[in-house]
Amino acid sequence: MAEQPYAIEMRGITKTFGSVVANKDVNLTLKKGEILALLGENGSGKTTLMNMLSGIYAPDKGEILVDGKPAVIASPEDAKRLGIGMVHQHFKLVDVFSAADNIWMGAQEAGFVLKKDRYRKIEEMAKKFGFDLDPRKQVCNMAVSEKQTLEIIKVLYYGAKVIILDEPTAVLTVQEIEKLFGVLRRMRDEGHSIIIITHKLNEVLDVSDRVAILRKGEYIGTVDTASTNEQELTEYMVGRKVDLNIQRPVVEKTRPLLEIRDLTIRSDEGNVAIDNVSFYIRGGEMLGVAGIAGCGQKELCEAIAGLRPIESGKMIHKGENIVGLSPKEILAKGISM
Repeated sequence: MAEQPYAIEMRGITKTFGSVVANKDVNLTLKKGEILALLGENGSGKTTLMNMLSGIYAPDKGEILVDGKPAVIASPEDAKRLGIGMVHQHFKLVDVFSAADNIWMGAQEAGFVLKKDRYRKIEEMAKKFGFDLDPRKQVCNMAVSEKQTLEIIKVLYYGAKVIILDEPTAVLTVQEIEKLFGVLRRMRDEGHSIIIITHKLNEVLDVSDRVAILRKGEYIGTVDTASTNEQELTEYMVGRKVDLNIQRPVVEKTRPLLEIRDLTIRSDEGNVAIDNVSFYIRGGEMLGVAGIAGCGQKELCEAIAGLRPIESGKMIHKGENIVGLSPKEILAKGISM
């Protein structure tokens, strides 16, 4: 008898929330030892579909097969017993615990005893797949990439052979993304099956073996990565031809419309959220503010809109310092959040 080629089969999966249809009659297959990219625009139902595979939601219709056998996945514990693990976009870690204890506490039954060799076992697993992780380090002292590494090692430690990653590159640098992709390829070569939820076409073409596309909750199809391109995938995602060549008009350089000088702002907890920041924006420009969640973007926008007091610095709008003005006064000047 031939070996079952699929680690996962999802057949006719439908999920609704009230009148909203998140997934409609979706069919998806994941081969053993492959990296499958689950591609779609925001709101296309990617995460909802994977939440059903990982036991967070239950499908309203359809069935899920694991290694060719029908499976009931009613909770994350069911998924874990079936060898399915999901690394969510927002990490599920206890900040005051060490890396090892975050892993250990989820792998043991109630009343477990901490064992000294847990550090060694987890360090060995990390090295096996090429991860760099200090098992004694507390989560609160970790960078974002370290937390993601910990989440991946956690599902591997629990015995997952099917690993789902929800937007894994959203908070990583280019160098960290390259390192992560190298680890994922090593995991695939070790026999793991991996699903990456994403909408970044360049990363899809770089790391995946096949691409499954969702559009507005419906399954569009699956293609081999080697036989497709960005243009084709974009058309699958949005349902029409899209011109990927963006024409950027030349903006006449004028005086800054809004200038931020040496701005310092505190968070609600009293910590410094923005420290001595300066920038400006001219009329006709779009200025992007990049950073992971908690980097101070929220506090910055609230300060500019007059909703948050500033510690020090100036905000110059058309030559006038608007620090101290009320939100209503700032709105009257054409500045809104």
